[in-house]
Amino acid sequence: MTSENLSAREKKILAVLFKTNSYITAAYLSKLLCVSEKTIYRDLKSIQYNLKSKNLIQQDRGKGYRLNYTPSLKNILCNSNQGNTFSGIDVVTRRRNITVLLLLQTPVETSINKLAELYFISNASIVNDLNIIEQELLQYDLSLIRSHNGTHIKGDEYNIRRLLMQKISLFSVTNDSFLVCENNDTANEHDLYTFFSHKDISFVKLLLDKAEQMLCGKIKDPYYINIFTHILILLKRLENNKNLCIKDSYKKYQYSNLTITKCTQLIVNELKQYLNKIIPDDEIFYIYQYLYSSRIDMDNGTINVEVTDIHNKETVFVDDLILKISQVINCDFTNDFNLKTSLLLHIRPLTKRIENNIFISNPLKNDVKENFGQVYRAVDSYLKKQLLKPVFKNLSDDEISYIAVYFQVSLEKRVQQKRVGIVCSSGIGTSHLLAARVKKTFPDWEIVDIVSANHANLFNINSVDIVLTTVKINHKKNIPTVLVSAIFTDMDIVKVKQALQMI
Repeated sequence: MTSENLSAREKKILAVLFKTNSYITAAYLSKLLCVSEKTIYRDLKSIQYNLKSKNLIQQDRGKGYRLNYTPSLKNILCNSNQGNTFSGIDVVTRRRNITVLLLLQTPVETSINKLAELYFISNASIVNDLNIIEQELLQYDLSLIRSHNGTHIKGDEYNIRRLLMQKISLFSVTNDSFLVCENNDTANEHDLYTFFSHKDISFVKLLLDKAEQMLCGKIKDPYYINIFTHILILLKRLENNKNLCIKDSYKKYQYSNLTITKCTQLIVNELKQYLNKIIPDDEIFYIYQYLYSSRIDMDNGTINVEVTDIHNKETVFVDDLILKISQVINCDFTNDFNLKTSLLLHIRPLTKRIENNIFISNPLKNDVKENFGQVYRAVDSYLKKQLLKPVFKNLSDDEISYIAVYFQVSLEKRVQQKRVGIVCSSGIGTSHLLAARVKKTFPDWEIVDIVSANHANLFNINSVDIVLTTVKINHKKNIPTVLVSAIFTDMDIVKVKQALQMI
């Protein structure tokens, strides 16, 4: 008897049954694993088929299911490296998942025994996890309350949502395959289905589809991902807490954009019907603010007027930002029109988010810090020192990372756009053939000039990035120089790429 052919979910079902002496209903397993009861029935049959034992799982109508204990089954489950084989996750992911679970259900309490059963580890391991989680909660002004009744998280709802957004932002929310097939085994502990039902996820996706239809455009990433996650969290928080309140001041806010207001009302009406609950006024405003501070690309190719109505002050800020970053990292971005446009389109909704305490998460922020550290640090330093936008002085790492990415994209494009000098024996004839073939191979490159060998020294480090020559030359200006043939063969292309990699 072996468990190699079992899916991660089937292993979890087997482990839950093994740890429970009494019968367990399909409804309980369905809720525990966030799938339908039909899926549980199919998994139970699959378990018995793959383990080649028709009598492995006993069924009693009205009671549910339990395992027919066998020594070989015990060996399969107990020799699982502290349950990791059946939980399918590492300790870091487990702690993240426990944090999300506690945040979503607070103030409802849970017990250490339930958590240990859920992840198939000892109570002592759960206690150690909670100690680590407690330290992280302090950074968000949240506390872990433990009593004889159980464990729950206490703190301001805004901080609870902010930490939830941080944790859940790493899950899969844009892969449509997750939103179509309920029984997809790829929907494991690392994605949204760990905490949200297929029904809820599909509902929110369809809800935002309707919102985009009303807006006559698409909500751009990362705004789509964040509002998607926000509404999912709202569903769970309303389910577990009847007295939600983020900020009372929201009730005094005057809705200014008619189109966004109508779209918000559409979403709220759908939520009321779906939950059969009244949506609090502050939650309605929060949804409005998410939409209002998003970038929406219209179906006709234009951008939402709320985004394109750029104030002169924001233009001045972006110009200053580009100039200062250019100086710090020694790369001139001042003539990059696409970079300036992208930053202007980003700054306006960013300003709205900061003014209205709307938090968005950037799942790539750690990668940005690690891989694009120079650009990130330059942006971070500038924002802290600048005076044009005081509200930007204390931006979160998430927001700083988004701005840094725009500069990094510009840098990546520059890598592809090399300035090339071409040299041949006479400066005419075959050199033009070489220039044409170079341009065909590297269409983004600029051919600065074509000169004879006698004038090769006209090229300097400020005028070209690389020199391609059909004759040997004595070039002493530290410019990468590659000897190639006039027909620019595949071997020549390899030599050029190697030279660029050496820079």
